[in-house]
Amino acid sequence: MVAVSIFAIVMLVGVGALLSLVQANDRAQAINSVMNNLNAALEDMSRSVRVGTSYHCETSPVPPSPLSLLTTSKDCQNGGGLLLAFEPSGAGSSDPREVYRLNGTQLERSLDGGNTWVAITAPEVSIDKFSFYVIGSTPGDATQPRVVMSIKGSALVPGGKTTFTVQASVVQRLLDI
Repeated sequence: MVAVSIFAIVMLVGVGALLSLVQANDRAQAINSVMNNLNAALEDMSRSVRVGTSYHCETSPVPPSPLSLLTTSKDCQNGGGLLLAFEPSGAGSSDPREVYRLNGTQLERSLDGGNTWVAITAPEVSIDKFSFYVIGSTPGDATQPRVVMSIKGSALVPGGKTTFTVQASVVQRLLDI
C-alpha cells in the first residue's frame, strides 16, 4: 500500500512536469513561428530595398500622388518615416514604385505605387511601431543611400503575449557617391 502511494505521488509529479514541458514547447514553437514570419518579411523588404533606387520616405502612411513618388527622392534622417517608396530593380522611371507601410498593426507592400496593398506579416503579429530612417536618397549628394528599418510589436502565443524589437540596416547596392 505504501509503495503504491509513493508510486502514485511520483507519477503525479512526473505527469505535471511533462505537461509543463509540453506547454513550454508549444510556446517556444509559436514564438519561433512568429519570428520566422517577421524575419521573412524583413528579409524580403531588405532584398528589394538593397537593389532599388530613388528612395522616397514619408511621415504619413498614406502615399503621396504617384507623380510625386516618381519625380522626387526624400530623406527621413531623423526617423519617423511610416512609408517608403522606391524604384524597384529593373524598372523604368515611369513604372510604378514599390511601397512599404504600416497600416494599423500590419506591414503592407504595394507593387503598383500604392493602389493595391498586400499584408506581408501574419495576422497574429501586431506591429506597434514601424519607422524608416532614410539617408542619402538625393542622387549625387556624396552619401551612399541607406535605409534603417525599426520594428516594435507583439504577438499572441500560448501562455500570453511576447514582445519583440527588430532593426535592419540596408545600403543601396549601386554606388551613388
